[in-house]
Amino acid sequence: MKVSFILPIYNVEKYLSECVESILAQTYSDFEVLLVDDGSPDNCPALCDEWARVDNRIKALHKPNGGLSDARNYGLEHAQGDYVIFVDSDDFWVGKDSLERLVNIVDAHPECDFISFNCSYYYQDTNTYKKWVAYDDKLAFPTDKDTAMRSLVASGTMPMSACLKVISRKSLSDMGLKFIKGLLSEDIPWFIDLIDGSNKCMLVNDFVYAYRQGVAGSITNSFSERNLNSKLRIIDNELQKLKKRSFEESTKNYIKSFLAYELCICLGGLGQLDKSLRDEYYEKLKSYKWLLKYRQNPKVKKVSILNSLVGFRLTSFFLEFYFSRR
Repeated sequence: MKVSFILPIYNVEKYLSECVESILAQTYSDFEVLLVDDGSPDNCPALCDEWARVDNRIKALHKPNGGLSDARNYGLEHAQGDYVIFVDSDDFWVGKDSLERLVNIVDAHPECDFISFNCSYYYQDTNTYKKWVAYDDKLAFPTDKDTAMRSLVASGTMPMSACLKVISRKSLSDMGLKFIKGLLSEDIPWFIDLIDGSNKCMLVNDFVYAYRQGVAGSITNSFSERNLNSKLRIIDNELQKLKKRSFEESTKNYIKSFLAYELCICLGGLGQLDKSLRDEYYEKLKSYKWLLKYRQNPKVKKVSILNSLVGFRLTSFFLEFYFSRR
């Protein structure tokens, strides 16, 4: 079974070698590494070419800058593996036998369209790791889409990141699944589409992936108008798509609760916008407050109770304050 690692690369000269080395160190060796240089302005293009010379399993692909989604799609077009794994090139894999363990699970459960693994936050200033929330143990077996979605929303653990999955390339092709170019938080609609198109999936608590924190310039370190517009676009699009999805009706309510969680994130981020924009976006967010009645997500339940006690405006203030202290 051949695995294709797809690494979109842009302005990560400082971290690229650690990422690539963590993959090359794997004991399971039947893989290719696609380094997708997305028009990076630093020394990354030369580093990609050098890595391709060092190991014949590595291919350097160069393209004009189009963003993360575009780079992932480009890599997928060139992938030759039976299964695909996406890796953000400022992160890295932990342990040398991680891929071997995952391949063994994939071989044992070919009926699964994808298998999610877990991650740890890596704090480079202290060289420490903090494990992400564990999945429910019942998901460590082949699971139908409705059971998986309900469990993930109810536990507050939605592994949306494309980087936390081993995915059948045939399944991706059959689904026609690609990332939306130019959209931030692009993993959200992609993951909902992925799980909706899957017959069976698994989520295992193998903490393989190290998600580097505190990277300068990372979009996860700030909340901008573009972040907010992307999330609003996702909420609106997912609500429109929900009627046509193949989930059970009860599961669709869980998805609404997940979208309510995204609404809460937007409310918390309002305080980071320019003052001249806050009222405008508050009104836009207020039009979605009805989502708070879907309390399947535990964090949404708390916000919903707060909203019923103090109203939407004060709830927004409380969330802004909470996010500012994180």
